[in-house]
Amino acid sequence: MAEIAIVLTITILASILIAALLLYLGSSSGRSHLKGAQGGLRDAGAAAGNNQSDIQKYLQDALSEQLANLTDSSRYLNKITTAVSDVFSKELERKVSQSAQEISGKYEAIIREKSRNEEIALKKYQTVSTAKKETEAVIRSIAEGLVVVDAQGNVVMMNPAAEKLLGVTQKEKSGRPLTEGVKDEQLVSLIRPQPGESKGREIELASPQDETKKVLRASSAVIENEDGYTVGMVSVLSDITKQKELDALKSSFVANVSHELRTPLVAMDKSISLILNKDAGPLTETQEQFLSVAQRNLKRLGNLINDLLDLSKLEAGKIEIRREPLSIEIIITESVEALTGWVRAKSIGVVKNIKSGLPRVDADPGRIIQVLNNLIGNAIKFTPHNGVITIDAGLSRDGKRVEVSVKDMGEGIAKEDLPKIFDKFYQAGSERVTADISGTGIGLSIAKEIVELHGGDIWVESEKGRGAKFSFTLPVY
Repeated sequence: MAEIAIVLTITILASILIAALLLYLGSSSGRSHLKGAQGGLRDAGAAAGNNQSDIQKYLQDALSEQLANLTDSSRYLNKITTAVSDVFSKELERKVSQSAQEISGKYEAIIREKSRNEEIALKKYQTVSTAKKETEAVIRSIAEGLVVVDAQGNVVMMNPAAEKLLGVTQKEKSGRPLTEGVKDEQLVSLIRPQPGESKGREIELASPQDETKKVLRASSAVIENEDGYTVGMVSVLSDITKQKELDALKSSFVANVSHELRTPLVAMDKSISLILNKDAGPLTETQEQFLSVAQRNLKRLGNLINDLLDLSKLEAGKIEIRREPLSIEIIITESVEALTGWVRAKSIGVVKNIKSGLPRVDADPGRIIQVLNNLIGNAIKFTPHNGVITIDAGLSRDGKRVEVSVKDMGEGIAKEDLPKIFDKFYQAGSERVTADISGTGIGLSIAKEIVELHGGDIWVESEKGRGAKFSFTLPVY
């Protein structure tokens, strides 16, 4: 019985010691997780081996000490100590192996994830790098100059064409405003286009090294990020120096020829008027008809010359606007009366819908009659016989402008022609060109210039087969 008690006591003590040592081993393994992937595995294995040796010696010493208090048989005590130590060593070895495998698996997974992320990042970098090279190649090959600036106006990118046009290099201007350091040349800023610049801003470069000024046209667009914030601007530069020179020569030629033509036209018109008035003697009915045709065509030619002169003045910025308070109703009535003969010849009806009590407008009466004559004349030209022209006048929604519109019953204007209808010398569609009286395509362009000089707007609404409606606004006096 005494031996059984001794064995039980030894077993209890051994269990306590094993539990304590396993707890210690667990905490040691946890600390080893904090080490590096490859170095951590080596350190963990070495620590486990050292811990196992130290723990086994500690266990043997502790068991020997405890058992010495229970019995005096050293031989019997050594056998028990060795047996317990062997059991513990095997359990310790199993735990160390298991912990090493867990640590190895975790670090291998971390390494694999890291390698996979590096591979993904490398592929993304290669893709972005390739796209960047392709974009730069396209930009370099563009014949037009291209300048990109950031939100602060500093140059980010500039292609070789832009460097040549502006006489600077990207290396000199990168990270700096384009106008910084400009002394001999005069540059208009490319950062912000002015409101209403639909065709781009003109930039004039005047350098002592150049015999003539260089004129560029800059078409700019804002660059926004995904959140809608402005992060920069891209500007495309075109050299229009030759074009401007040709335009100046054309304007000068048209003005000179028009002035030369007016004198003989006036003389012919006066002579025909005298003959038609029978101041030079009686006329037969046939003679009177032919002279009337000649006089009508002389007036057409005179109007054409006047339009050419006005166009030259508008291009040169020399046209004068003499503003005064006007009644739009009176202006419309005068314009309709001036075209009464043409209206009657085509048996066309004219309907006027003018709101009562309209405020007066601040405008040049002669120029506004010129606009109305052009719009109403076009309506008469394209409206078929026995058709109707409608003229409306009313106050705009904001109450600050008077809006006038002229609607015809012609074939209408194709959708693709609408954006170009106010361009110089442009005539829309064969249906409108083949009307009873052909035009030159400058009347609407002149009307647009005059309305905009008054601070108003002009536009057209039309559908094929449903006529056209031209409208314009003038500021209230």
